Amino acid sequence: MKFTRQGVAVCSAVAFLFAFLFVVSETARATSQQKRGDNFARRSRKVGELYNRNCARCHGAAGRGDTPIGKIFKAPDFTDPEWWKKNANITSTKRLALIIARGKAGMPAFGKKLTKAQIKLLVSHVRRFRK
Repeated sequence: MKFTRQGVAVCSAVAFLFAFLFVVSETARATSQQKRGDNFARRSRKVGELYNRNCARCHGAAGRGDTPIGKIFKAPDFTDPEWWKKNANITSTKRLALIIARGKAGMPAFGKKLTKAQIKLLVSHVRRFRK
């Protein structure tokens, strides 16, 4: 097989184009991943602040319910697998959201104070305590 200068030039141009497109796509992918990571970190801080401001005084920062107020009102220990098993009827995402919105026993209702999106974030946060 004989290679001409024109054929080599075309092959080189095509190879360069593929390399260029690869670099551009990898740069875009890396930027997108970093943005997602930054958004996740921002959202995690936001939900942590939301939890600390509204829930931690009773449920504790670690979700154990071991605060003085939590002990008075018998706040559950969200880190206890047995609690999750015993209370399977109220630990669905929907039921937890309803409890946060409407309150339960000694827990006040947060439905007028928090948005539905904030309640949804809190439910996700509480579910993370379960191990």
